Amino acid sequence: MKLSYCMNTFMIITTLFPSVAISLRLGAALSLKLPVLDKRLDRKPFNCRPCLTFHLIGMSVSLTALLSRSSELFWTGIPVAFTVFLIVKHIDNKKIIK
Repeated sequence: MKLSYCMNTFMIITTLFPSVAISLRLGAALSLKLPVLDKRLDRKPFNCRPCLTFHLIGMSVSLTALLSRSSELFWTGIPVAFTVFLIVKHIDNKKIIK
């Protein structure tokens, strides 16, 4: 049982880290480019970096949890998505726009 617990923890970490990293990059790039492509995409969550990042993390973690049939991954990924959302929102609120 202890080995299974370690494997679940390893799977969760190796899934969440790339998901967060990729979502942060995509959220930063797509939140600027999507509203330019079409005026219908000029609203939240598409033009909001924290919102888009949250949704990208949530979708990728949910899809991975569904495919691997891991409820632990899903229930760990959602709080991670909220935490990343709050961090990115805090960073965006500190920016000075001229």
